[in-house]
Amino acid sequence: MRVVVDARPALDARKTGVGHYTTHLLRALPAAAPSDEITAWYLHARGLLRPRTFFDDVAGLTEKASRFPARLFGPLSSRLGEPRIERLVDLDVLLATNFLPPATSSPGVVLVVHDLAFRRFPETAPHMDARWLRRFETWLTRAARIIVPSMSAAADLAEDFGVDPERIDAIHHGVEAHAFRPAAEAAVEEARRRFGVPGPYALFVGGIEPRKNLERLVRAFGRLRGLDHVSLVIAGGPVRWLPKASEQLDDAIAALPAGVRSRVIRTGYVSQAEKVALMTGATLMVYPSRYEGFGFPVLEAFAAGLPVLTSNVSALPEVAGDAAELVDPENTDAIAQALERMLQDRDLLDNLAAAGVARVSAFTWEATARATVESLHRAHETAHETTPG
Repeated sequence: MRVVVDARPALDARKTGVGHYTTHLLRALPAAAPSDEITAWYLHARGLLRPRTFFDDVAGLTEKASRFPARLFGPLSSRLGEPRIERLVDLDVLLATNFLPPATSSPGVVLVVHDLAFRRFPETAPHMDARWLRRFETWLTRAARIIVPSMSAAADLAEDFGVDPERIDAIHHGVEAHAFRPAAEAAVEEARRRFGVPGPYALFVGGIEPRKNLERLVRAFGRLRGLDHVSLVIAGGPVRWLPKASEQLDDAIAALPAGVRSRVIRTGYVSQAEKVALMTGATLMVYPSRYEGFGFPVLEAFAAGLPVLTSNVSALPEVAGDAAELVDPENTDAIAQALERMLQDRDLLDNLAAAGVARVSAFTWEATARATVESLHRAHETAHETTPG
């Protein structure tokens, strides 16, 4: 079976969760499907003058670059339906890693639907407009299979769009646990110096967007009592589709009393090494998101041995299990009280850290890849059943 994976999110210089998912899945798929041909397809117009590859170290993975500028390919693909991907690369099954596939008439399309935030919180996804939604609803009907990262997301898809649960495969993401091993003390101190973090701190990692609930987190931090030595570090940059969310967060920080405001530290986008160093030095991870299809930062914190405070909604309890402190993300006082309790209870922090390390072992990219291969094979069977001849 010839499997083509839309690898475009993996080439993003500033990857979000979709980019990390695509990267790790591509690295794990060939070993999980030794009898299949796995091809990473992407756009790389600059390759006309400076050819290069991106996955040389992945055994069994073929790369196919199409020399179209992304700014032209997207509109042509979505509005005109050309060029169809099967004209660019041979395939039996196409894995659309970011909600929608490029233009194709192939019956063997598998959609990856990461979450339904655009439906539950449309104000957080202005880039997913009415045209996009029409295409999405069409592909929900046309796709041979649909992959989601959690049972919670599967239930949302069935409830909001009436998708038959039999066509949905809930496949948890993995985490590259070794990549989050504690950093050296020197690296932690360098991160503290670079970002101006003086003492103990709670850490948030993620994109700056309303769904992450950062304005409420900032207000909750301002209500802590007897913890004037603690900082809140917000590590992450603005998302491309809603840059004004960063300004709104700045306004929320500016509204705090001066003594609290000075202890809220925004780092901007951080590298992997900086993220691990910040996790190593933190007292806990706080991730009070209003909605997640999965929740990578929770698992990453578990892998780093970092206690976690997160939300009791959407997929977050499914990912966290009993290894995190869960709180109502809509309740500012509840967030403040849970944060205060954790910062003052060393035994609680130690117990949560140990539980997180134990839980993260159940989430591997190898398991994600194996389950994905099963979904791709089911899609291939469905495509043959529905294709004449």
